[in-house]
Amino acid sequence: MSNMKDRYTYVTDNNENWQCVGIRGGRYDGVVYKYGKVTIPEKENSDGTLPFRFEYDIVDNNDLPRELFGEEFFTLIGDILVDIITEEKNDSDN
Repeated sequence: MSNMKDRYTYVTDNNENWQCVGIRGGRYDGVVYKYGKVTIPEKENSDGTLPFRFEYDIVDNNDLPRELFGEEFFTLIGDILVDIITEEKNDSDN
């Protein structure tokens, strides 16, 4: 799964009261989580990056042990968030 869109899907409850993200494939396959507050800084770092901060809650860990949810997981859901924001921006530009 090289395309980031292949790595996740949207998950809602039956009444569509909430929307979460479900990870597809890889180590975290089946994990469902939701984003909380997302903050995008106004100024770039000295290296030209624009890192943002976000909160998240794991809704279903798919029985994976807590110790697996470290930097690799955080990087993955950060990459997914960038993909979601980019897609929404592209949709609003059209």
